Amino acid sequence: MNRLGNFETMFLKVARAYVEQYPEYGFKFTFDDREIPVMGTSEHVTPVRFLHSEELLGNMFAHGSLPLGEGYCNGWIQVRDEEYKKLLLFLVRAITDRKILKYVTLADKIRVLGAKLSRKDRRRDDKKKSINVHYSLTGWFTDDQSNEFFMLWLNSPYVQYSCGKWDEDTTELEEAQLNKFSWYAQRLGLNEESKGKTLLDLGCGWGGFMFYLHERFGLDCTGITLSTAQTKYIREETARRNVDGVKVQCKDVHDMEGEYDHIVSLGMLEHIDDFDDLYKKTRRCLKEGGTALLHSMHNDGTAYKPDPFLMKYIFRIGATPELQKNIQTLRKYFELVDDDMLPHHSYPKTLDAWYGRYCRNEHKIRALLEKSRCGDVDFAVRVFKHYLVLASAGLTVRGGVWNILLADQPQTYSPTA
Repeated sequence: MNRLGNFETMFLKVARAYVEQYPEYGFKFTFDDREIPVMGTSEHVTPVRFLHSEELLGNMFAHGSLPLGEGYCNGWIQVRDEEYKKLLLFLVRAITDRKILKYVTLADKIRVLGAKLSRKDRRRDDKKKSINVHYSLTGWFTDDQSNEFFMLWLNSPYVQYSCGKWDEDTTELEEAQLNKFSWYAQRLGLNEESKGKTLLDLGCGWGGFMFYLHERFGLDCTGITLSTAQTKYIREETARRNVDGVKVQCKDVHDMEGEYDHIVSLGMLEHIDDFDDLYKKTRRCLKEGGTALLHSMHNDGTAYKPDPFLMKYIFRIGATPELQKNIQTLRKYFELVDDDMLPHHSYPKTLDAWYGRYCRNEHKIRALLEKSRCGDVDFAVRVFKHYLVLASAGLTVRGGVWNILLADQPQTYSPTA
């Protein structure tokens, strides 16, 4: 075997420490054409091949997530779809677990420091462009094609692009989403007397929650989204379902107007940078005695940084809000601020379900991309694979999803009963 490079050697040190710390995992790495003996004692071994391995691993040590993701999307990391999360769990844990990091020597750290000198920061795009780049995939598709792409792995009777509620006995994605809908309806205080009341959905996606609430409780729902593709989908879906109680506005949520009995937001706060303005306007648009509910990932403020791969290829503007700061801001405008967390690992399980559907429909996704403007179909397919698995691995290691109930006065019922 040819002599290993410095970064290849460093990587194997970390991998050995990892399989000792997590003996349920085992790996068989190949660096270009050089096979490395199996690492770990697990009966199940994950084969991974790195191409241009010394260059790739050096960039990964120096710059982290971006070269990792681009390496995978370029085909430099070869691993079975069903095994990819095991590799990313290793890489995510390797940068956070001190017991593993201690195996990186001072000489290794100096090499990494030298490699960091080429790092460049990337300018952010404007919000409207960012939203349409992802939710309408304007760089690749028409609005109809974009909706077809997302429905290949999100489609359900009530389409959702946010985390479901996975209780202990939950086994299916649709069940998890209905669990969430039912729980949030209870939190909002909806019942048989809610028919005819109004609801505003901020960042409404493809309208799944609005269609559920209209059909289940008779609410008159209005959604706001900046995505032209989502707007088109909701308008076509209201015609298909023959309902007149679901409407959509294509505009910024900061431009919300009117008064509503209830206001919700499911997975939109990650795209907001002025929370104070958003909450002030939410309070203004909420009728006296009404309730609002905000569902979002949050961070605890400990060395949090947005992921550079996701910032470049998926969500060009966005970051999860810090929980305590967010609650403090909300308390400026609402008397009741009641935070509640979804069951542990609800988001990783949701992401894993989406990823499974994505992989099962890859042949259809490829056919759609062949007709698009994406340029490199292989790269485009892997962008979403990497995004889904990276998010799942990251949230498995650290992260959670909160829903925060808001009202202008204390409630006469218990919102968490």
